[in-house]
Amino acid sequence: MLSCGYSACHWCHVMERESFENPEIAHLMNEYFVNIKVDREERPDIDQLYQQAVQAITGQGGWPLTAFLDHEQRPFFGGTYFPPVSIYGRISFPQLLQGIHDKWQNQRGDIQEASRELGNFLKPGQEISDVHKTPERELPLKAGLELYKTAIDPENGGFGQAPKFPNPSFLQLFLRLGEKYQQPALREHAIFTLRKMAQGGIYDQLGGGFHRYSTDEKWLVPHFEKMLYDNAQLLKIYTIGYQLTHYEEFQDVVCQTADYIRREMTAPEGGFYATQDADSEGVEGKFFVWKLSEVQQVLGAEEAQLLAENYRISAKGNFEGANILNRLTKSTAPLKPSELDPGIRQKIKNAKERIFKAREARVKPFRDEKIITGWNGLMMGALAYAYQVLGREEDYQSAKRAGNFIWDSLRLPDGRLARIYKDGQAKVEAILDDYTFLSQAFLDLYEADFDEVWLKRSLELTAVAIKEFGKDGNGHYYTAAGTNNLFTRPLSGEDQAIPSGVSVHCENLLRLQAFTGRNDFYQEAEGIFRAYREMMAKGIWAYAGLIGALDMYYQGINGFTFISEDAALPEILKKLQRSYIPYRIVAWKNNLHQDAVHPAKELFQDRLSLEGKPTCYPCSAQRCFDPVTDWQALHQIVTVTMESE
Repeated sequence: MLSCGYSACHWCHVMERESFENPEIAHLMNEYFVNIKVDREERPDIDQLYQQAVQAITGQGGWPLTAFLDHEQRPFFGGTYFPPVSIYGRISFPQLLQGIHDKWQNQRGDIQEASRELGNFLKPGQEISDVHKTPERELPLKAGLELYKTAIDPENGGFGQAPKFPNPSFLQLFLRLGEKYQQPALREHAIFTLRKMAQGGIYDQLGGGFHRYSTDEKWLVPHFEKMLYDNAQLLKIYTIGYQLTHYEEFQDVVCQTADYIRREMTAPEGGFYATQDADSEGVEGKFFVWKLSEVQQVLGAEEAQLLAENYRISAKGNFEGANILNRLTKSTAPLKPSELDPGIRQKIKNAKERIFKAREARVKPFRDEKIITGWNGLMMGALAYAYQVLGREEDYQSAKRAGNFIWDSLRLPDGRLARIYKDGQAKVEAILDDYTFLSQAFLDLYEADFDEVWLKRSLELTAVAIKEFGKDGNGHYYTAAGTNNLFTRPLSGEDQAIPSGVSVHCENLLRLQAFTGRNDFYQEAEGIFRAYREMMAKGIWAYAGLIGALDMYYQGINGFTFISEDAALPEILKKLQRSYIPYRIVAWKNNLHQDAVHPAKELFQDRLSLEGKPTCYPCSAQRCFDPVTDWQALHQIVTVTMESE
């Protein structure tokens, strides 16, 4: 019996408490089964494989994942949470254990035949339908429009109904397609969704950061766990949202979420912790919710009334007699705090600070202090990107410190990259996600400080990804470098709560080709798109990451190379960074620093500053434009020429 879960999973803890710690149920488990418990965050390859099996058996998956395997580890039955007693027509866990045991004793041949069939179904295909055919150029836009037509919630934002997840991959795809193809409906739905989430209970209105998902369609009542990877992806999406709209509330979300990560989720060594639980003192959400009387006790009647009016706090409450702070309104206009009286704004700010201080005295949710390489890469990249746009030095320093820590400390004894760091020890071999997310973060860090060491590290990680995870050179990529004693090696491709490793790998390959001029990177990405062509066409819900990378491939990357005579970043470069350009690279060299082995040396070759001024050499779609020295001229090239292609 295999149980996959993770530390912040509420129902994992419930099943553990109700069944695994129950002496009578534990006796059945130990008498009939070899029991294996797996942290899916340490071994996502195991979780991926058996999630696919349970979804094939039951039509749905989730955590805790409960799977029953034969002696060759092939699954034959599974599900998610099973209660200790039968309830709502759901079989109890003891009944299930006894039933599985009886069938194993009396119908073993049938079970083994079923497990063989399912095992064969789960093995990745060996052939590619047409290795010479690249997906059609129109696929990304078709996919975006299909998602818009069939999946959006026009009333509350987001996609689908309750429970509602943020789906950052969809939001990013909508923002990219909306800009490149002049599709305002896609862009506006993404912006509308960002506004609704920022005003809802899924966003921690006091402490910053996002909870895992909303249990209702309005973003009001969250499942209160906080995951590093959700906050990393949303941090970057809100930064892009701010670039596009300059909404003050989006900037606040970026700053408050980054501050939350530094305050609650940063290890002394510099890496970022994995998760915070939903529960504290055994009660879900207890740390985050407020009764009106509690607010009045902290603030007094007048200030409490002001906060209650602005954050929907009432005596009745909106969650089990208490209140989840939110700013949800029926208005579709963006919230503009700047339109409020400055004195009222300051009073609200002071009241929130006092309430937050009071909350800090509560018992905090458990924090899983694993440091996971790939998730750290997502957060590092998001912070580096936010720094480029908002210029907050603390964001850059957090990203840089984490980047150096991961590079230096997450190593196995043989020097290979590790996935997990905990209690001073690096362990578990890194998977494709770890290599690609970290490589992506180093590219973002290079575009933040232009230290070529980040480019060199990204190149090194990408080379390992190609060698260790590529499937026989046919374009498919494995999730893990080896079988790890599993009956088959799962392929990377489908997005989960994070984009697939192979989709991020494709974007890295295309960006690195633009930096270095190495066409082998371009050809590798092209081979991936050919290999996954049919999967992308048939599964837009699952392949948004790869579809976005495909659009980057077809649109081409806009390159901006800056040359200046001094060590200070030119203002023209900073203005470019503050603009949203879906597919771009930025390189900079000052003539005080000469490096003959710079990875991007071809970009700088024969390029000089004009009249001693910082100069930009813009290029797009394999053609270059005249160098420019002022922002107005560069902005004209960006908005008129490049974005119209």
